[in-house]
Amino acid sequence: MNHSDSDVFSLPSVADTHEHDYHQLVVVLDGNTDFDIDSKGGRQMRSGSGCIVPSSEGHQFVGLGDNRILVVNLPVPPQKAITDEEYEVVSRLFDQAAYFELNPRLQVLASALSGELQQYPDDMLLARACGNTLLSAIRHQLGSQDVKTRGQQLDIEKLDQFIELNLSRRVQINQLANFCFLSVSQFHERFKERTGMTPHQYLIRKRLERAQLLLREGHTPVHVAEMCGFSSQSAMTSTFSQTLGITPLKYQKQFRGV
Repeated sequence: MNHSDSDVFSLPSVADTHEHDYHQLVVVLDGNTDFDIDSKGGRQMRSGSGCIVPSSEGHQFVGLGDNRILVVNLPVPPQKAITDEEYEVVSRLFDQAAYFELNPRLQVLASALSGELQQYPDDMLLARACGNTLLSAIRHQLGSQDVKTRGQQLDIEKLDQFIELNLSRRVQINQLANFCFLSVSQFHERFKERTGMTPHQYLIRKRLERAQLLLREGHTPVHVAEMCGFSSQSAMTSTFSQTLGITPLKYQKQFRGV
């Protein structure tokens, strides 16, 4: 990877140490990682966490099982893709090393940008644009962050956005709790108060709603199960039948008049 780009990849399970002459922003998209920055010490980072690594700041990192991170590199001095004035503003983010937690809106943004980068891995213009977007957005969050307000309100709309973006994967309840800056027990309690159902029931409903839509569009049940985050076609069939009283295949035939 060229150091002026943004990229999405997994950290290895063997610890590595290095330093470089460019600034680096790291955001954990999935799983857990360990980072140790010379001036800030070590910290385990999970989905929604990130760190700021100024140029030439030594750091060590390792992936803890399956993981996926988004990395944005800011060269020093700036390349022609960014003006001197823009670079002056963004580079202030790297005045010192730091760890941070993305707010829910930026977690959705990071997930969406990472999807674009993975869809078009050779598009350098897109990589720079995604990197600059995320850098600017995180700069605003860190500049006006009010930790006291975190977790005070459960934003169902933003939570829905996060779920929709990640529905093809095995979304865990602790991921949703982390997204809302709440413990699992607090999240479970507040979520049930707001929606009248448990987070697990809500996830199942979301999966079934998408499954019904995809079946109506003509996708095969096995493909639909994969796109909706079910562990298998049989698991989707069981959930579909128990909840809706009909198998996915019969539902599709019924809707399409086959």
